[in-house]
Amino acid sequence: MPSFVVGAYASLPQGREAQESYYDLLGEQPWIDGTELPFPGDLRESADRIWLAAHLPRHWRSNTVTVIPGTMQHVWKDPNFGLASPDEDGRRAALAFMKQLREALADFAQWRDGQDVKYVEIHSAPTRIASRDAMAASLEALAQLDWSGARLVIEHCDKYVEGQKPEKGFLPIEDEIALCREAGIGLTVNWGRSVVEGRTAETAVEHVAEAAKAGVLSGLMFSGAGPEETQYGYGWIDGHLPMNPDEPTSLMDADAIRATVAASLTQDHPLDYVGAKVCVPKDATIEERLGFLSRIHEAVAA
Repeated sequence: MPSFVVGAYASLPQGREAQESYYDLLGEQPWIDGTELPFPGDLRESADRIWLAAHLPRHWRSNTVTVIPGTMQHVWKDPNFGLASPDEDGRRAALAFMKQLREALADFAQWRDGQDVKYVEIHSAPTRIASRDAMAASLEALAQLDWSGARLVIEHCDKYVEGQKPEKGFLPIEDEIALCREAGIGLTVNWGRSVVEGRTAETAVEHVAEAAKAGVLSGLMFSGAGPEETQYGYGWIDGHLPMNPDEPTSLMDADAIRATVAASLTQDHPLDYVGAKVCVPKDATIEERLGFLSRIHEAVAA
């Protein structure tokens, strides 16, 4: 059975006391095996890593890290930044960023007294100009580094589509699947990011089926997306919308989740992890925040 991870950072309440209570509540759920941590986030500074190591549930041994927050912060400042950048300075800067993560992971593992981060999700930035050859060179360089027991996976984001405003605009999934096969690593599909790319729920199913057929599908994260403006942002934002009916405009309902899970089962080996990552209303209680995640888990389990 794959591990079930929750991208708790997307639904985290404000303030350390509330965050500690939320992690305690999540840790009481027998179906949660870990969380997806953003980098930099609470992995940025040593003091935050110490806090995180102390307050993540001790039995969570299947955590992942996503570098998309830091990647996009850099891309917005420098459009040449990225592991798939054809600009050598931009690619070198992205590799330096990844080395910062490697050092943070080593420190976190020391404070955690264990290698509890199993996967690191990396991305084929930059927007519009991403190069498959440049990404291959970066994967080769990253393979030489010690990741404190974690395995690298490429997380697919929306590809660049001519005439369509990109959210990420990185490499096509076909290129990323080929890169995964060449490098011997896995690929993770984020439901919402695939749907933002194709403007239809069917795109997520197609992407999962393609990766499963190639035998590289490692993870499947459920975040919603939809065409209308909501409290979470503009239409077709990569905004981690809740599932429908928690957010009525979201295309991610129970049937869509089940169809996507079914597509993953065509692979001859199980997924490493499945998860849920959604934003929630700002004034939601921690119990309500949990409910947004548990309803996704119920649809996956069904």
